[in-house]
Amino acid sequence: MIGIIAGLSGPILALSAKAQGMGPQQGPDKSYLILLAQKLGRTAGNAEFCGYDGDDIEEFIAKSMARLAKESEDRVLLAGGRVEFNAHAAFGRAEGPEKGCQSFGLAYAEAKSTLLY
Repeated sequence: MIGIIAGLSGPILALSAKAQGMGPQQGPDKSYLILLAQKLGRTAGNAEFCGYDGDDIEEFIAKSMARLAKESEDRVLLAGGRVEFNAHAAFGRAEGPEKGCQSFGLAYAEAKSTLLY
């Protein structure tokens, strides 16, 4: 990662170092895009864990990626959002919803409705 950002200014390097040291769940200054990516990614992973229809999940993922692209300020932030989405989707696939699959249906329906714009 240092090779990629070596040409950037000092504050960018400091932010990257700070973010790396804080871990994935910490960080008070996360952008709206990153928080959205985390929520949508976890929801997609939870849906896969719970065995929801594959075509429905594929549509949810495609709409999620479109929403992230619409909300992003630049390509770098969008790339970060996609990484966060994929990381949280993997976590959701591995762990499933906190309250179990039976109570996840409403949360999934609400998340799908946020993608309609």
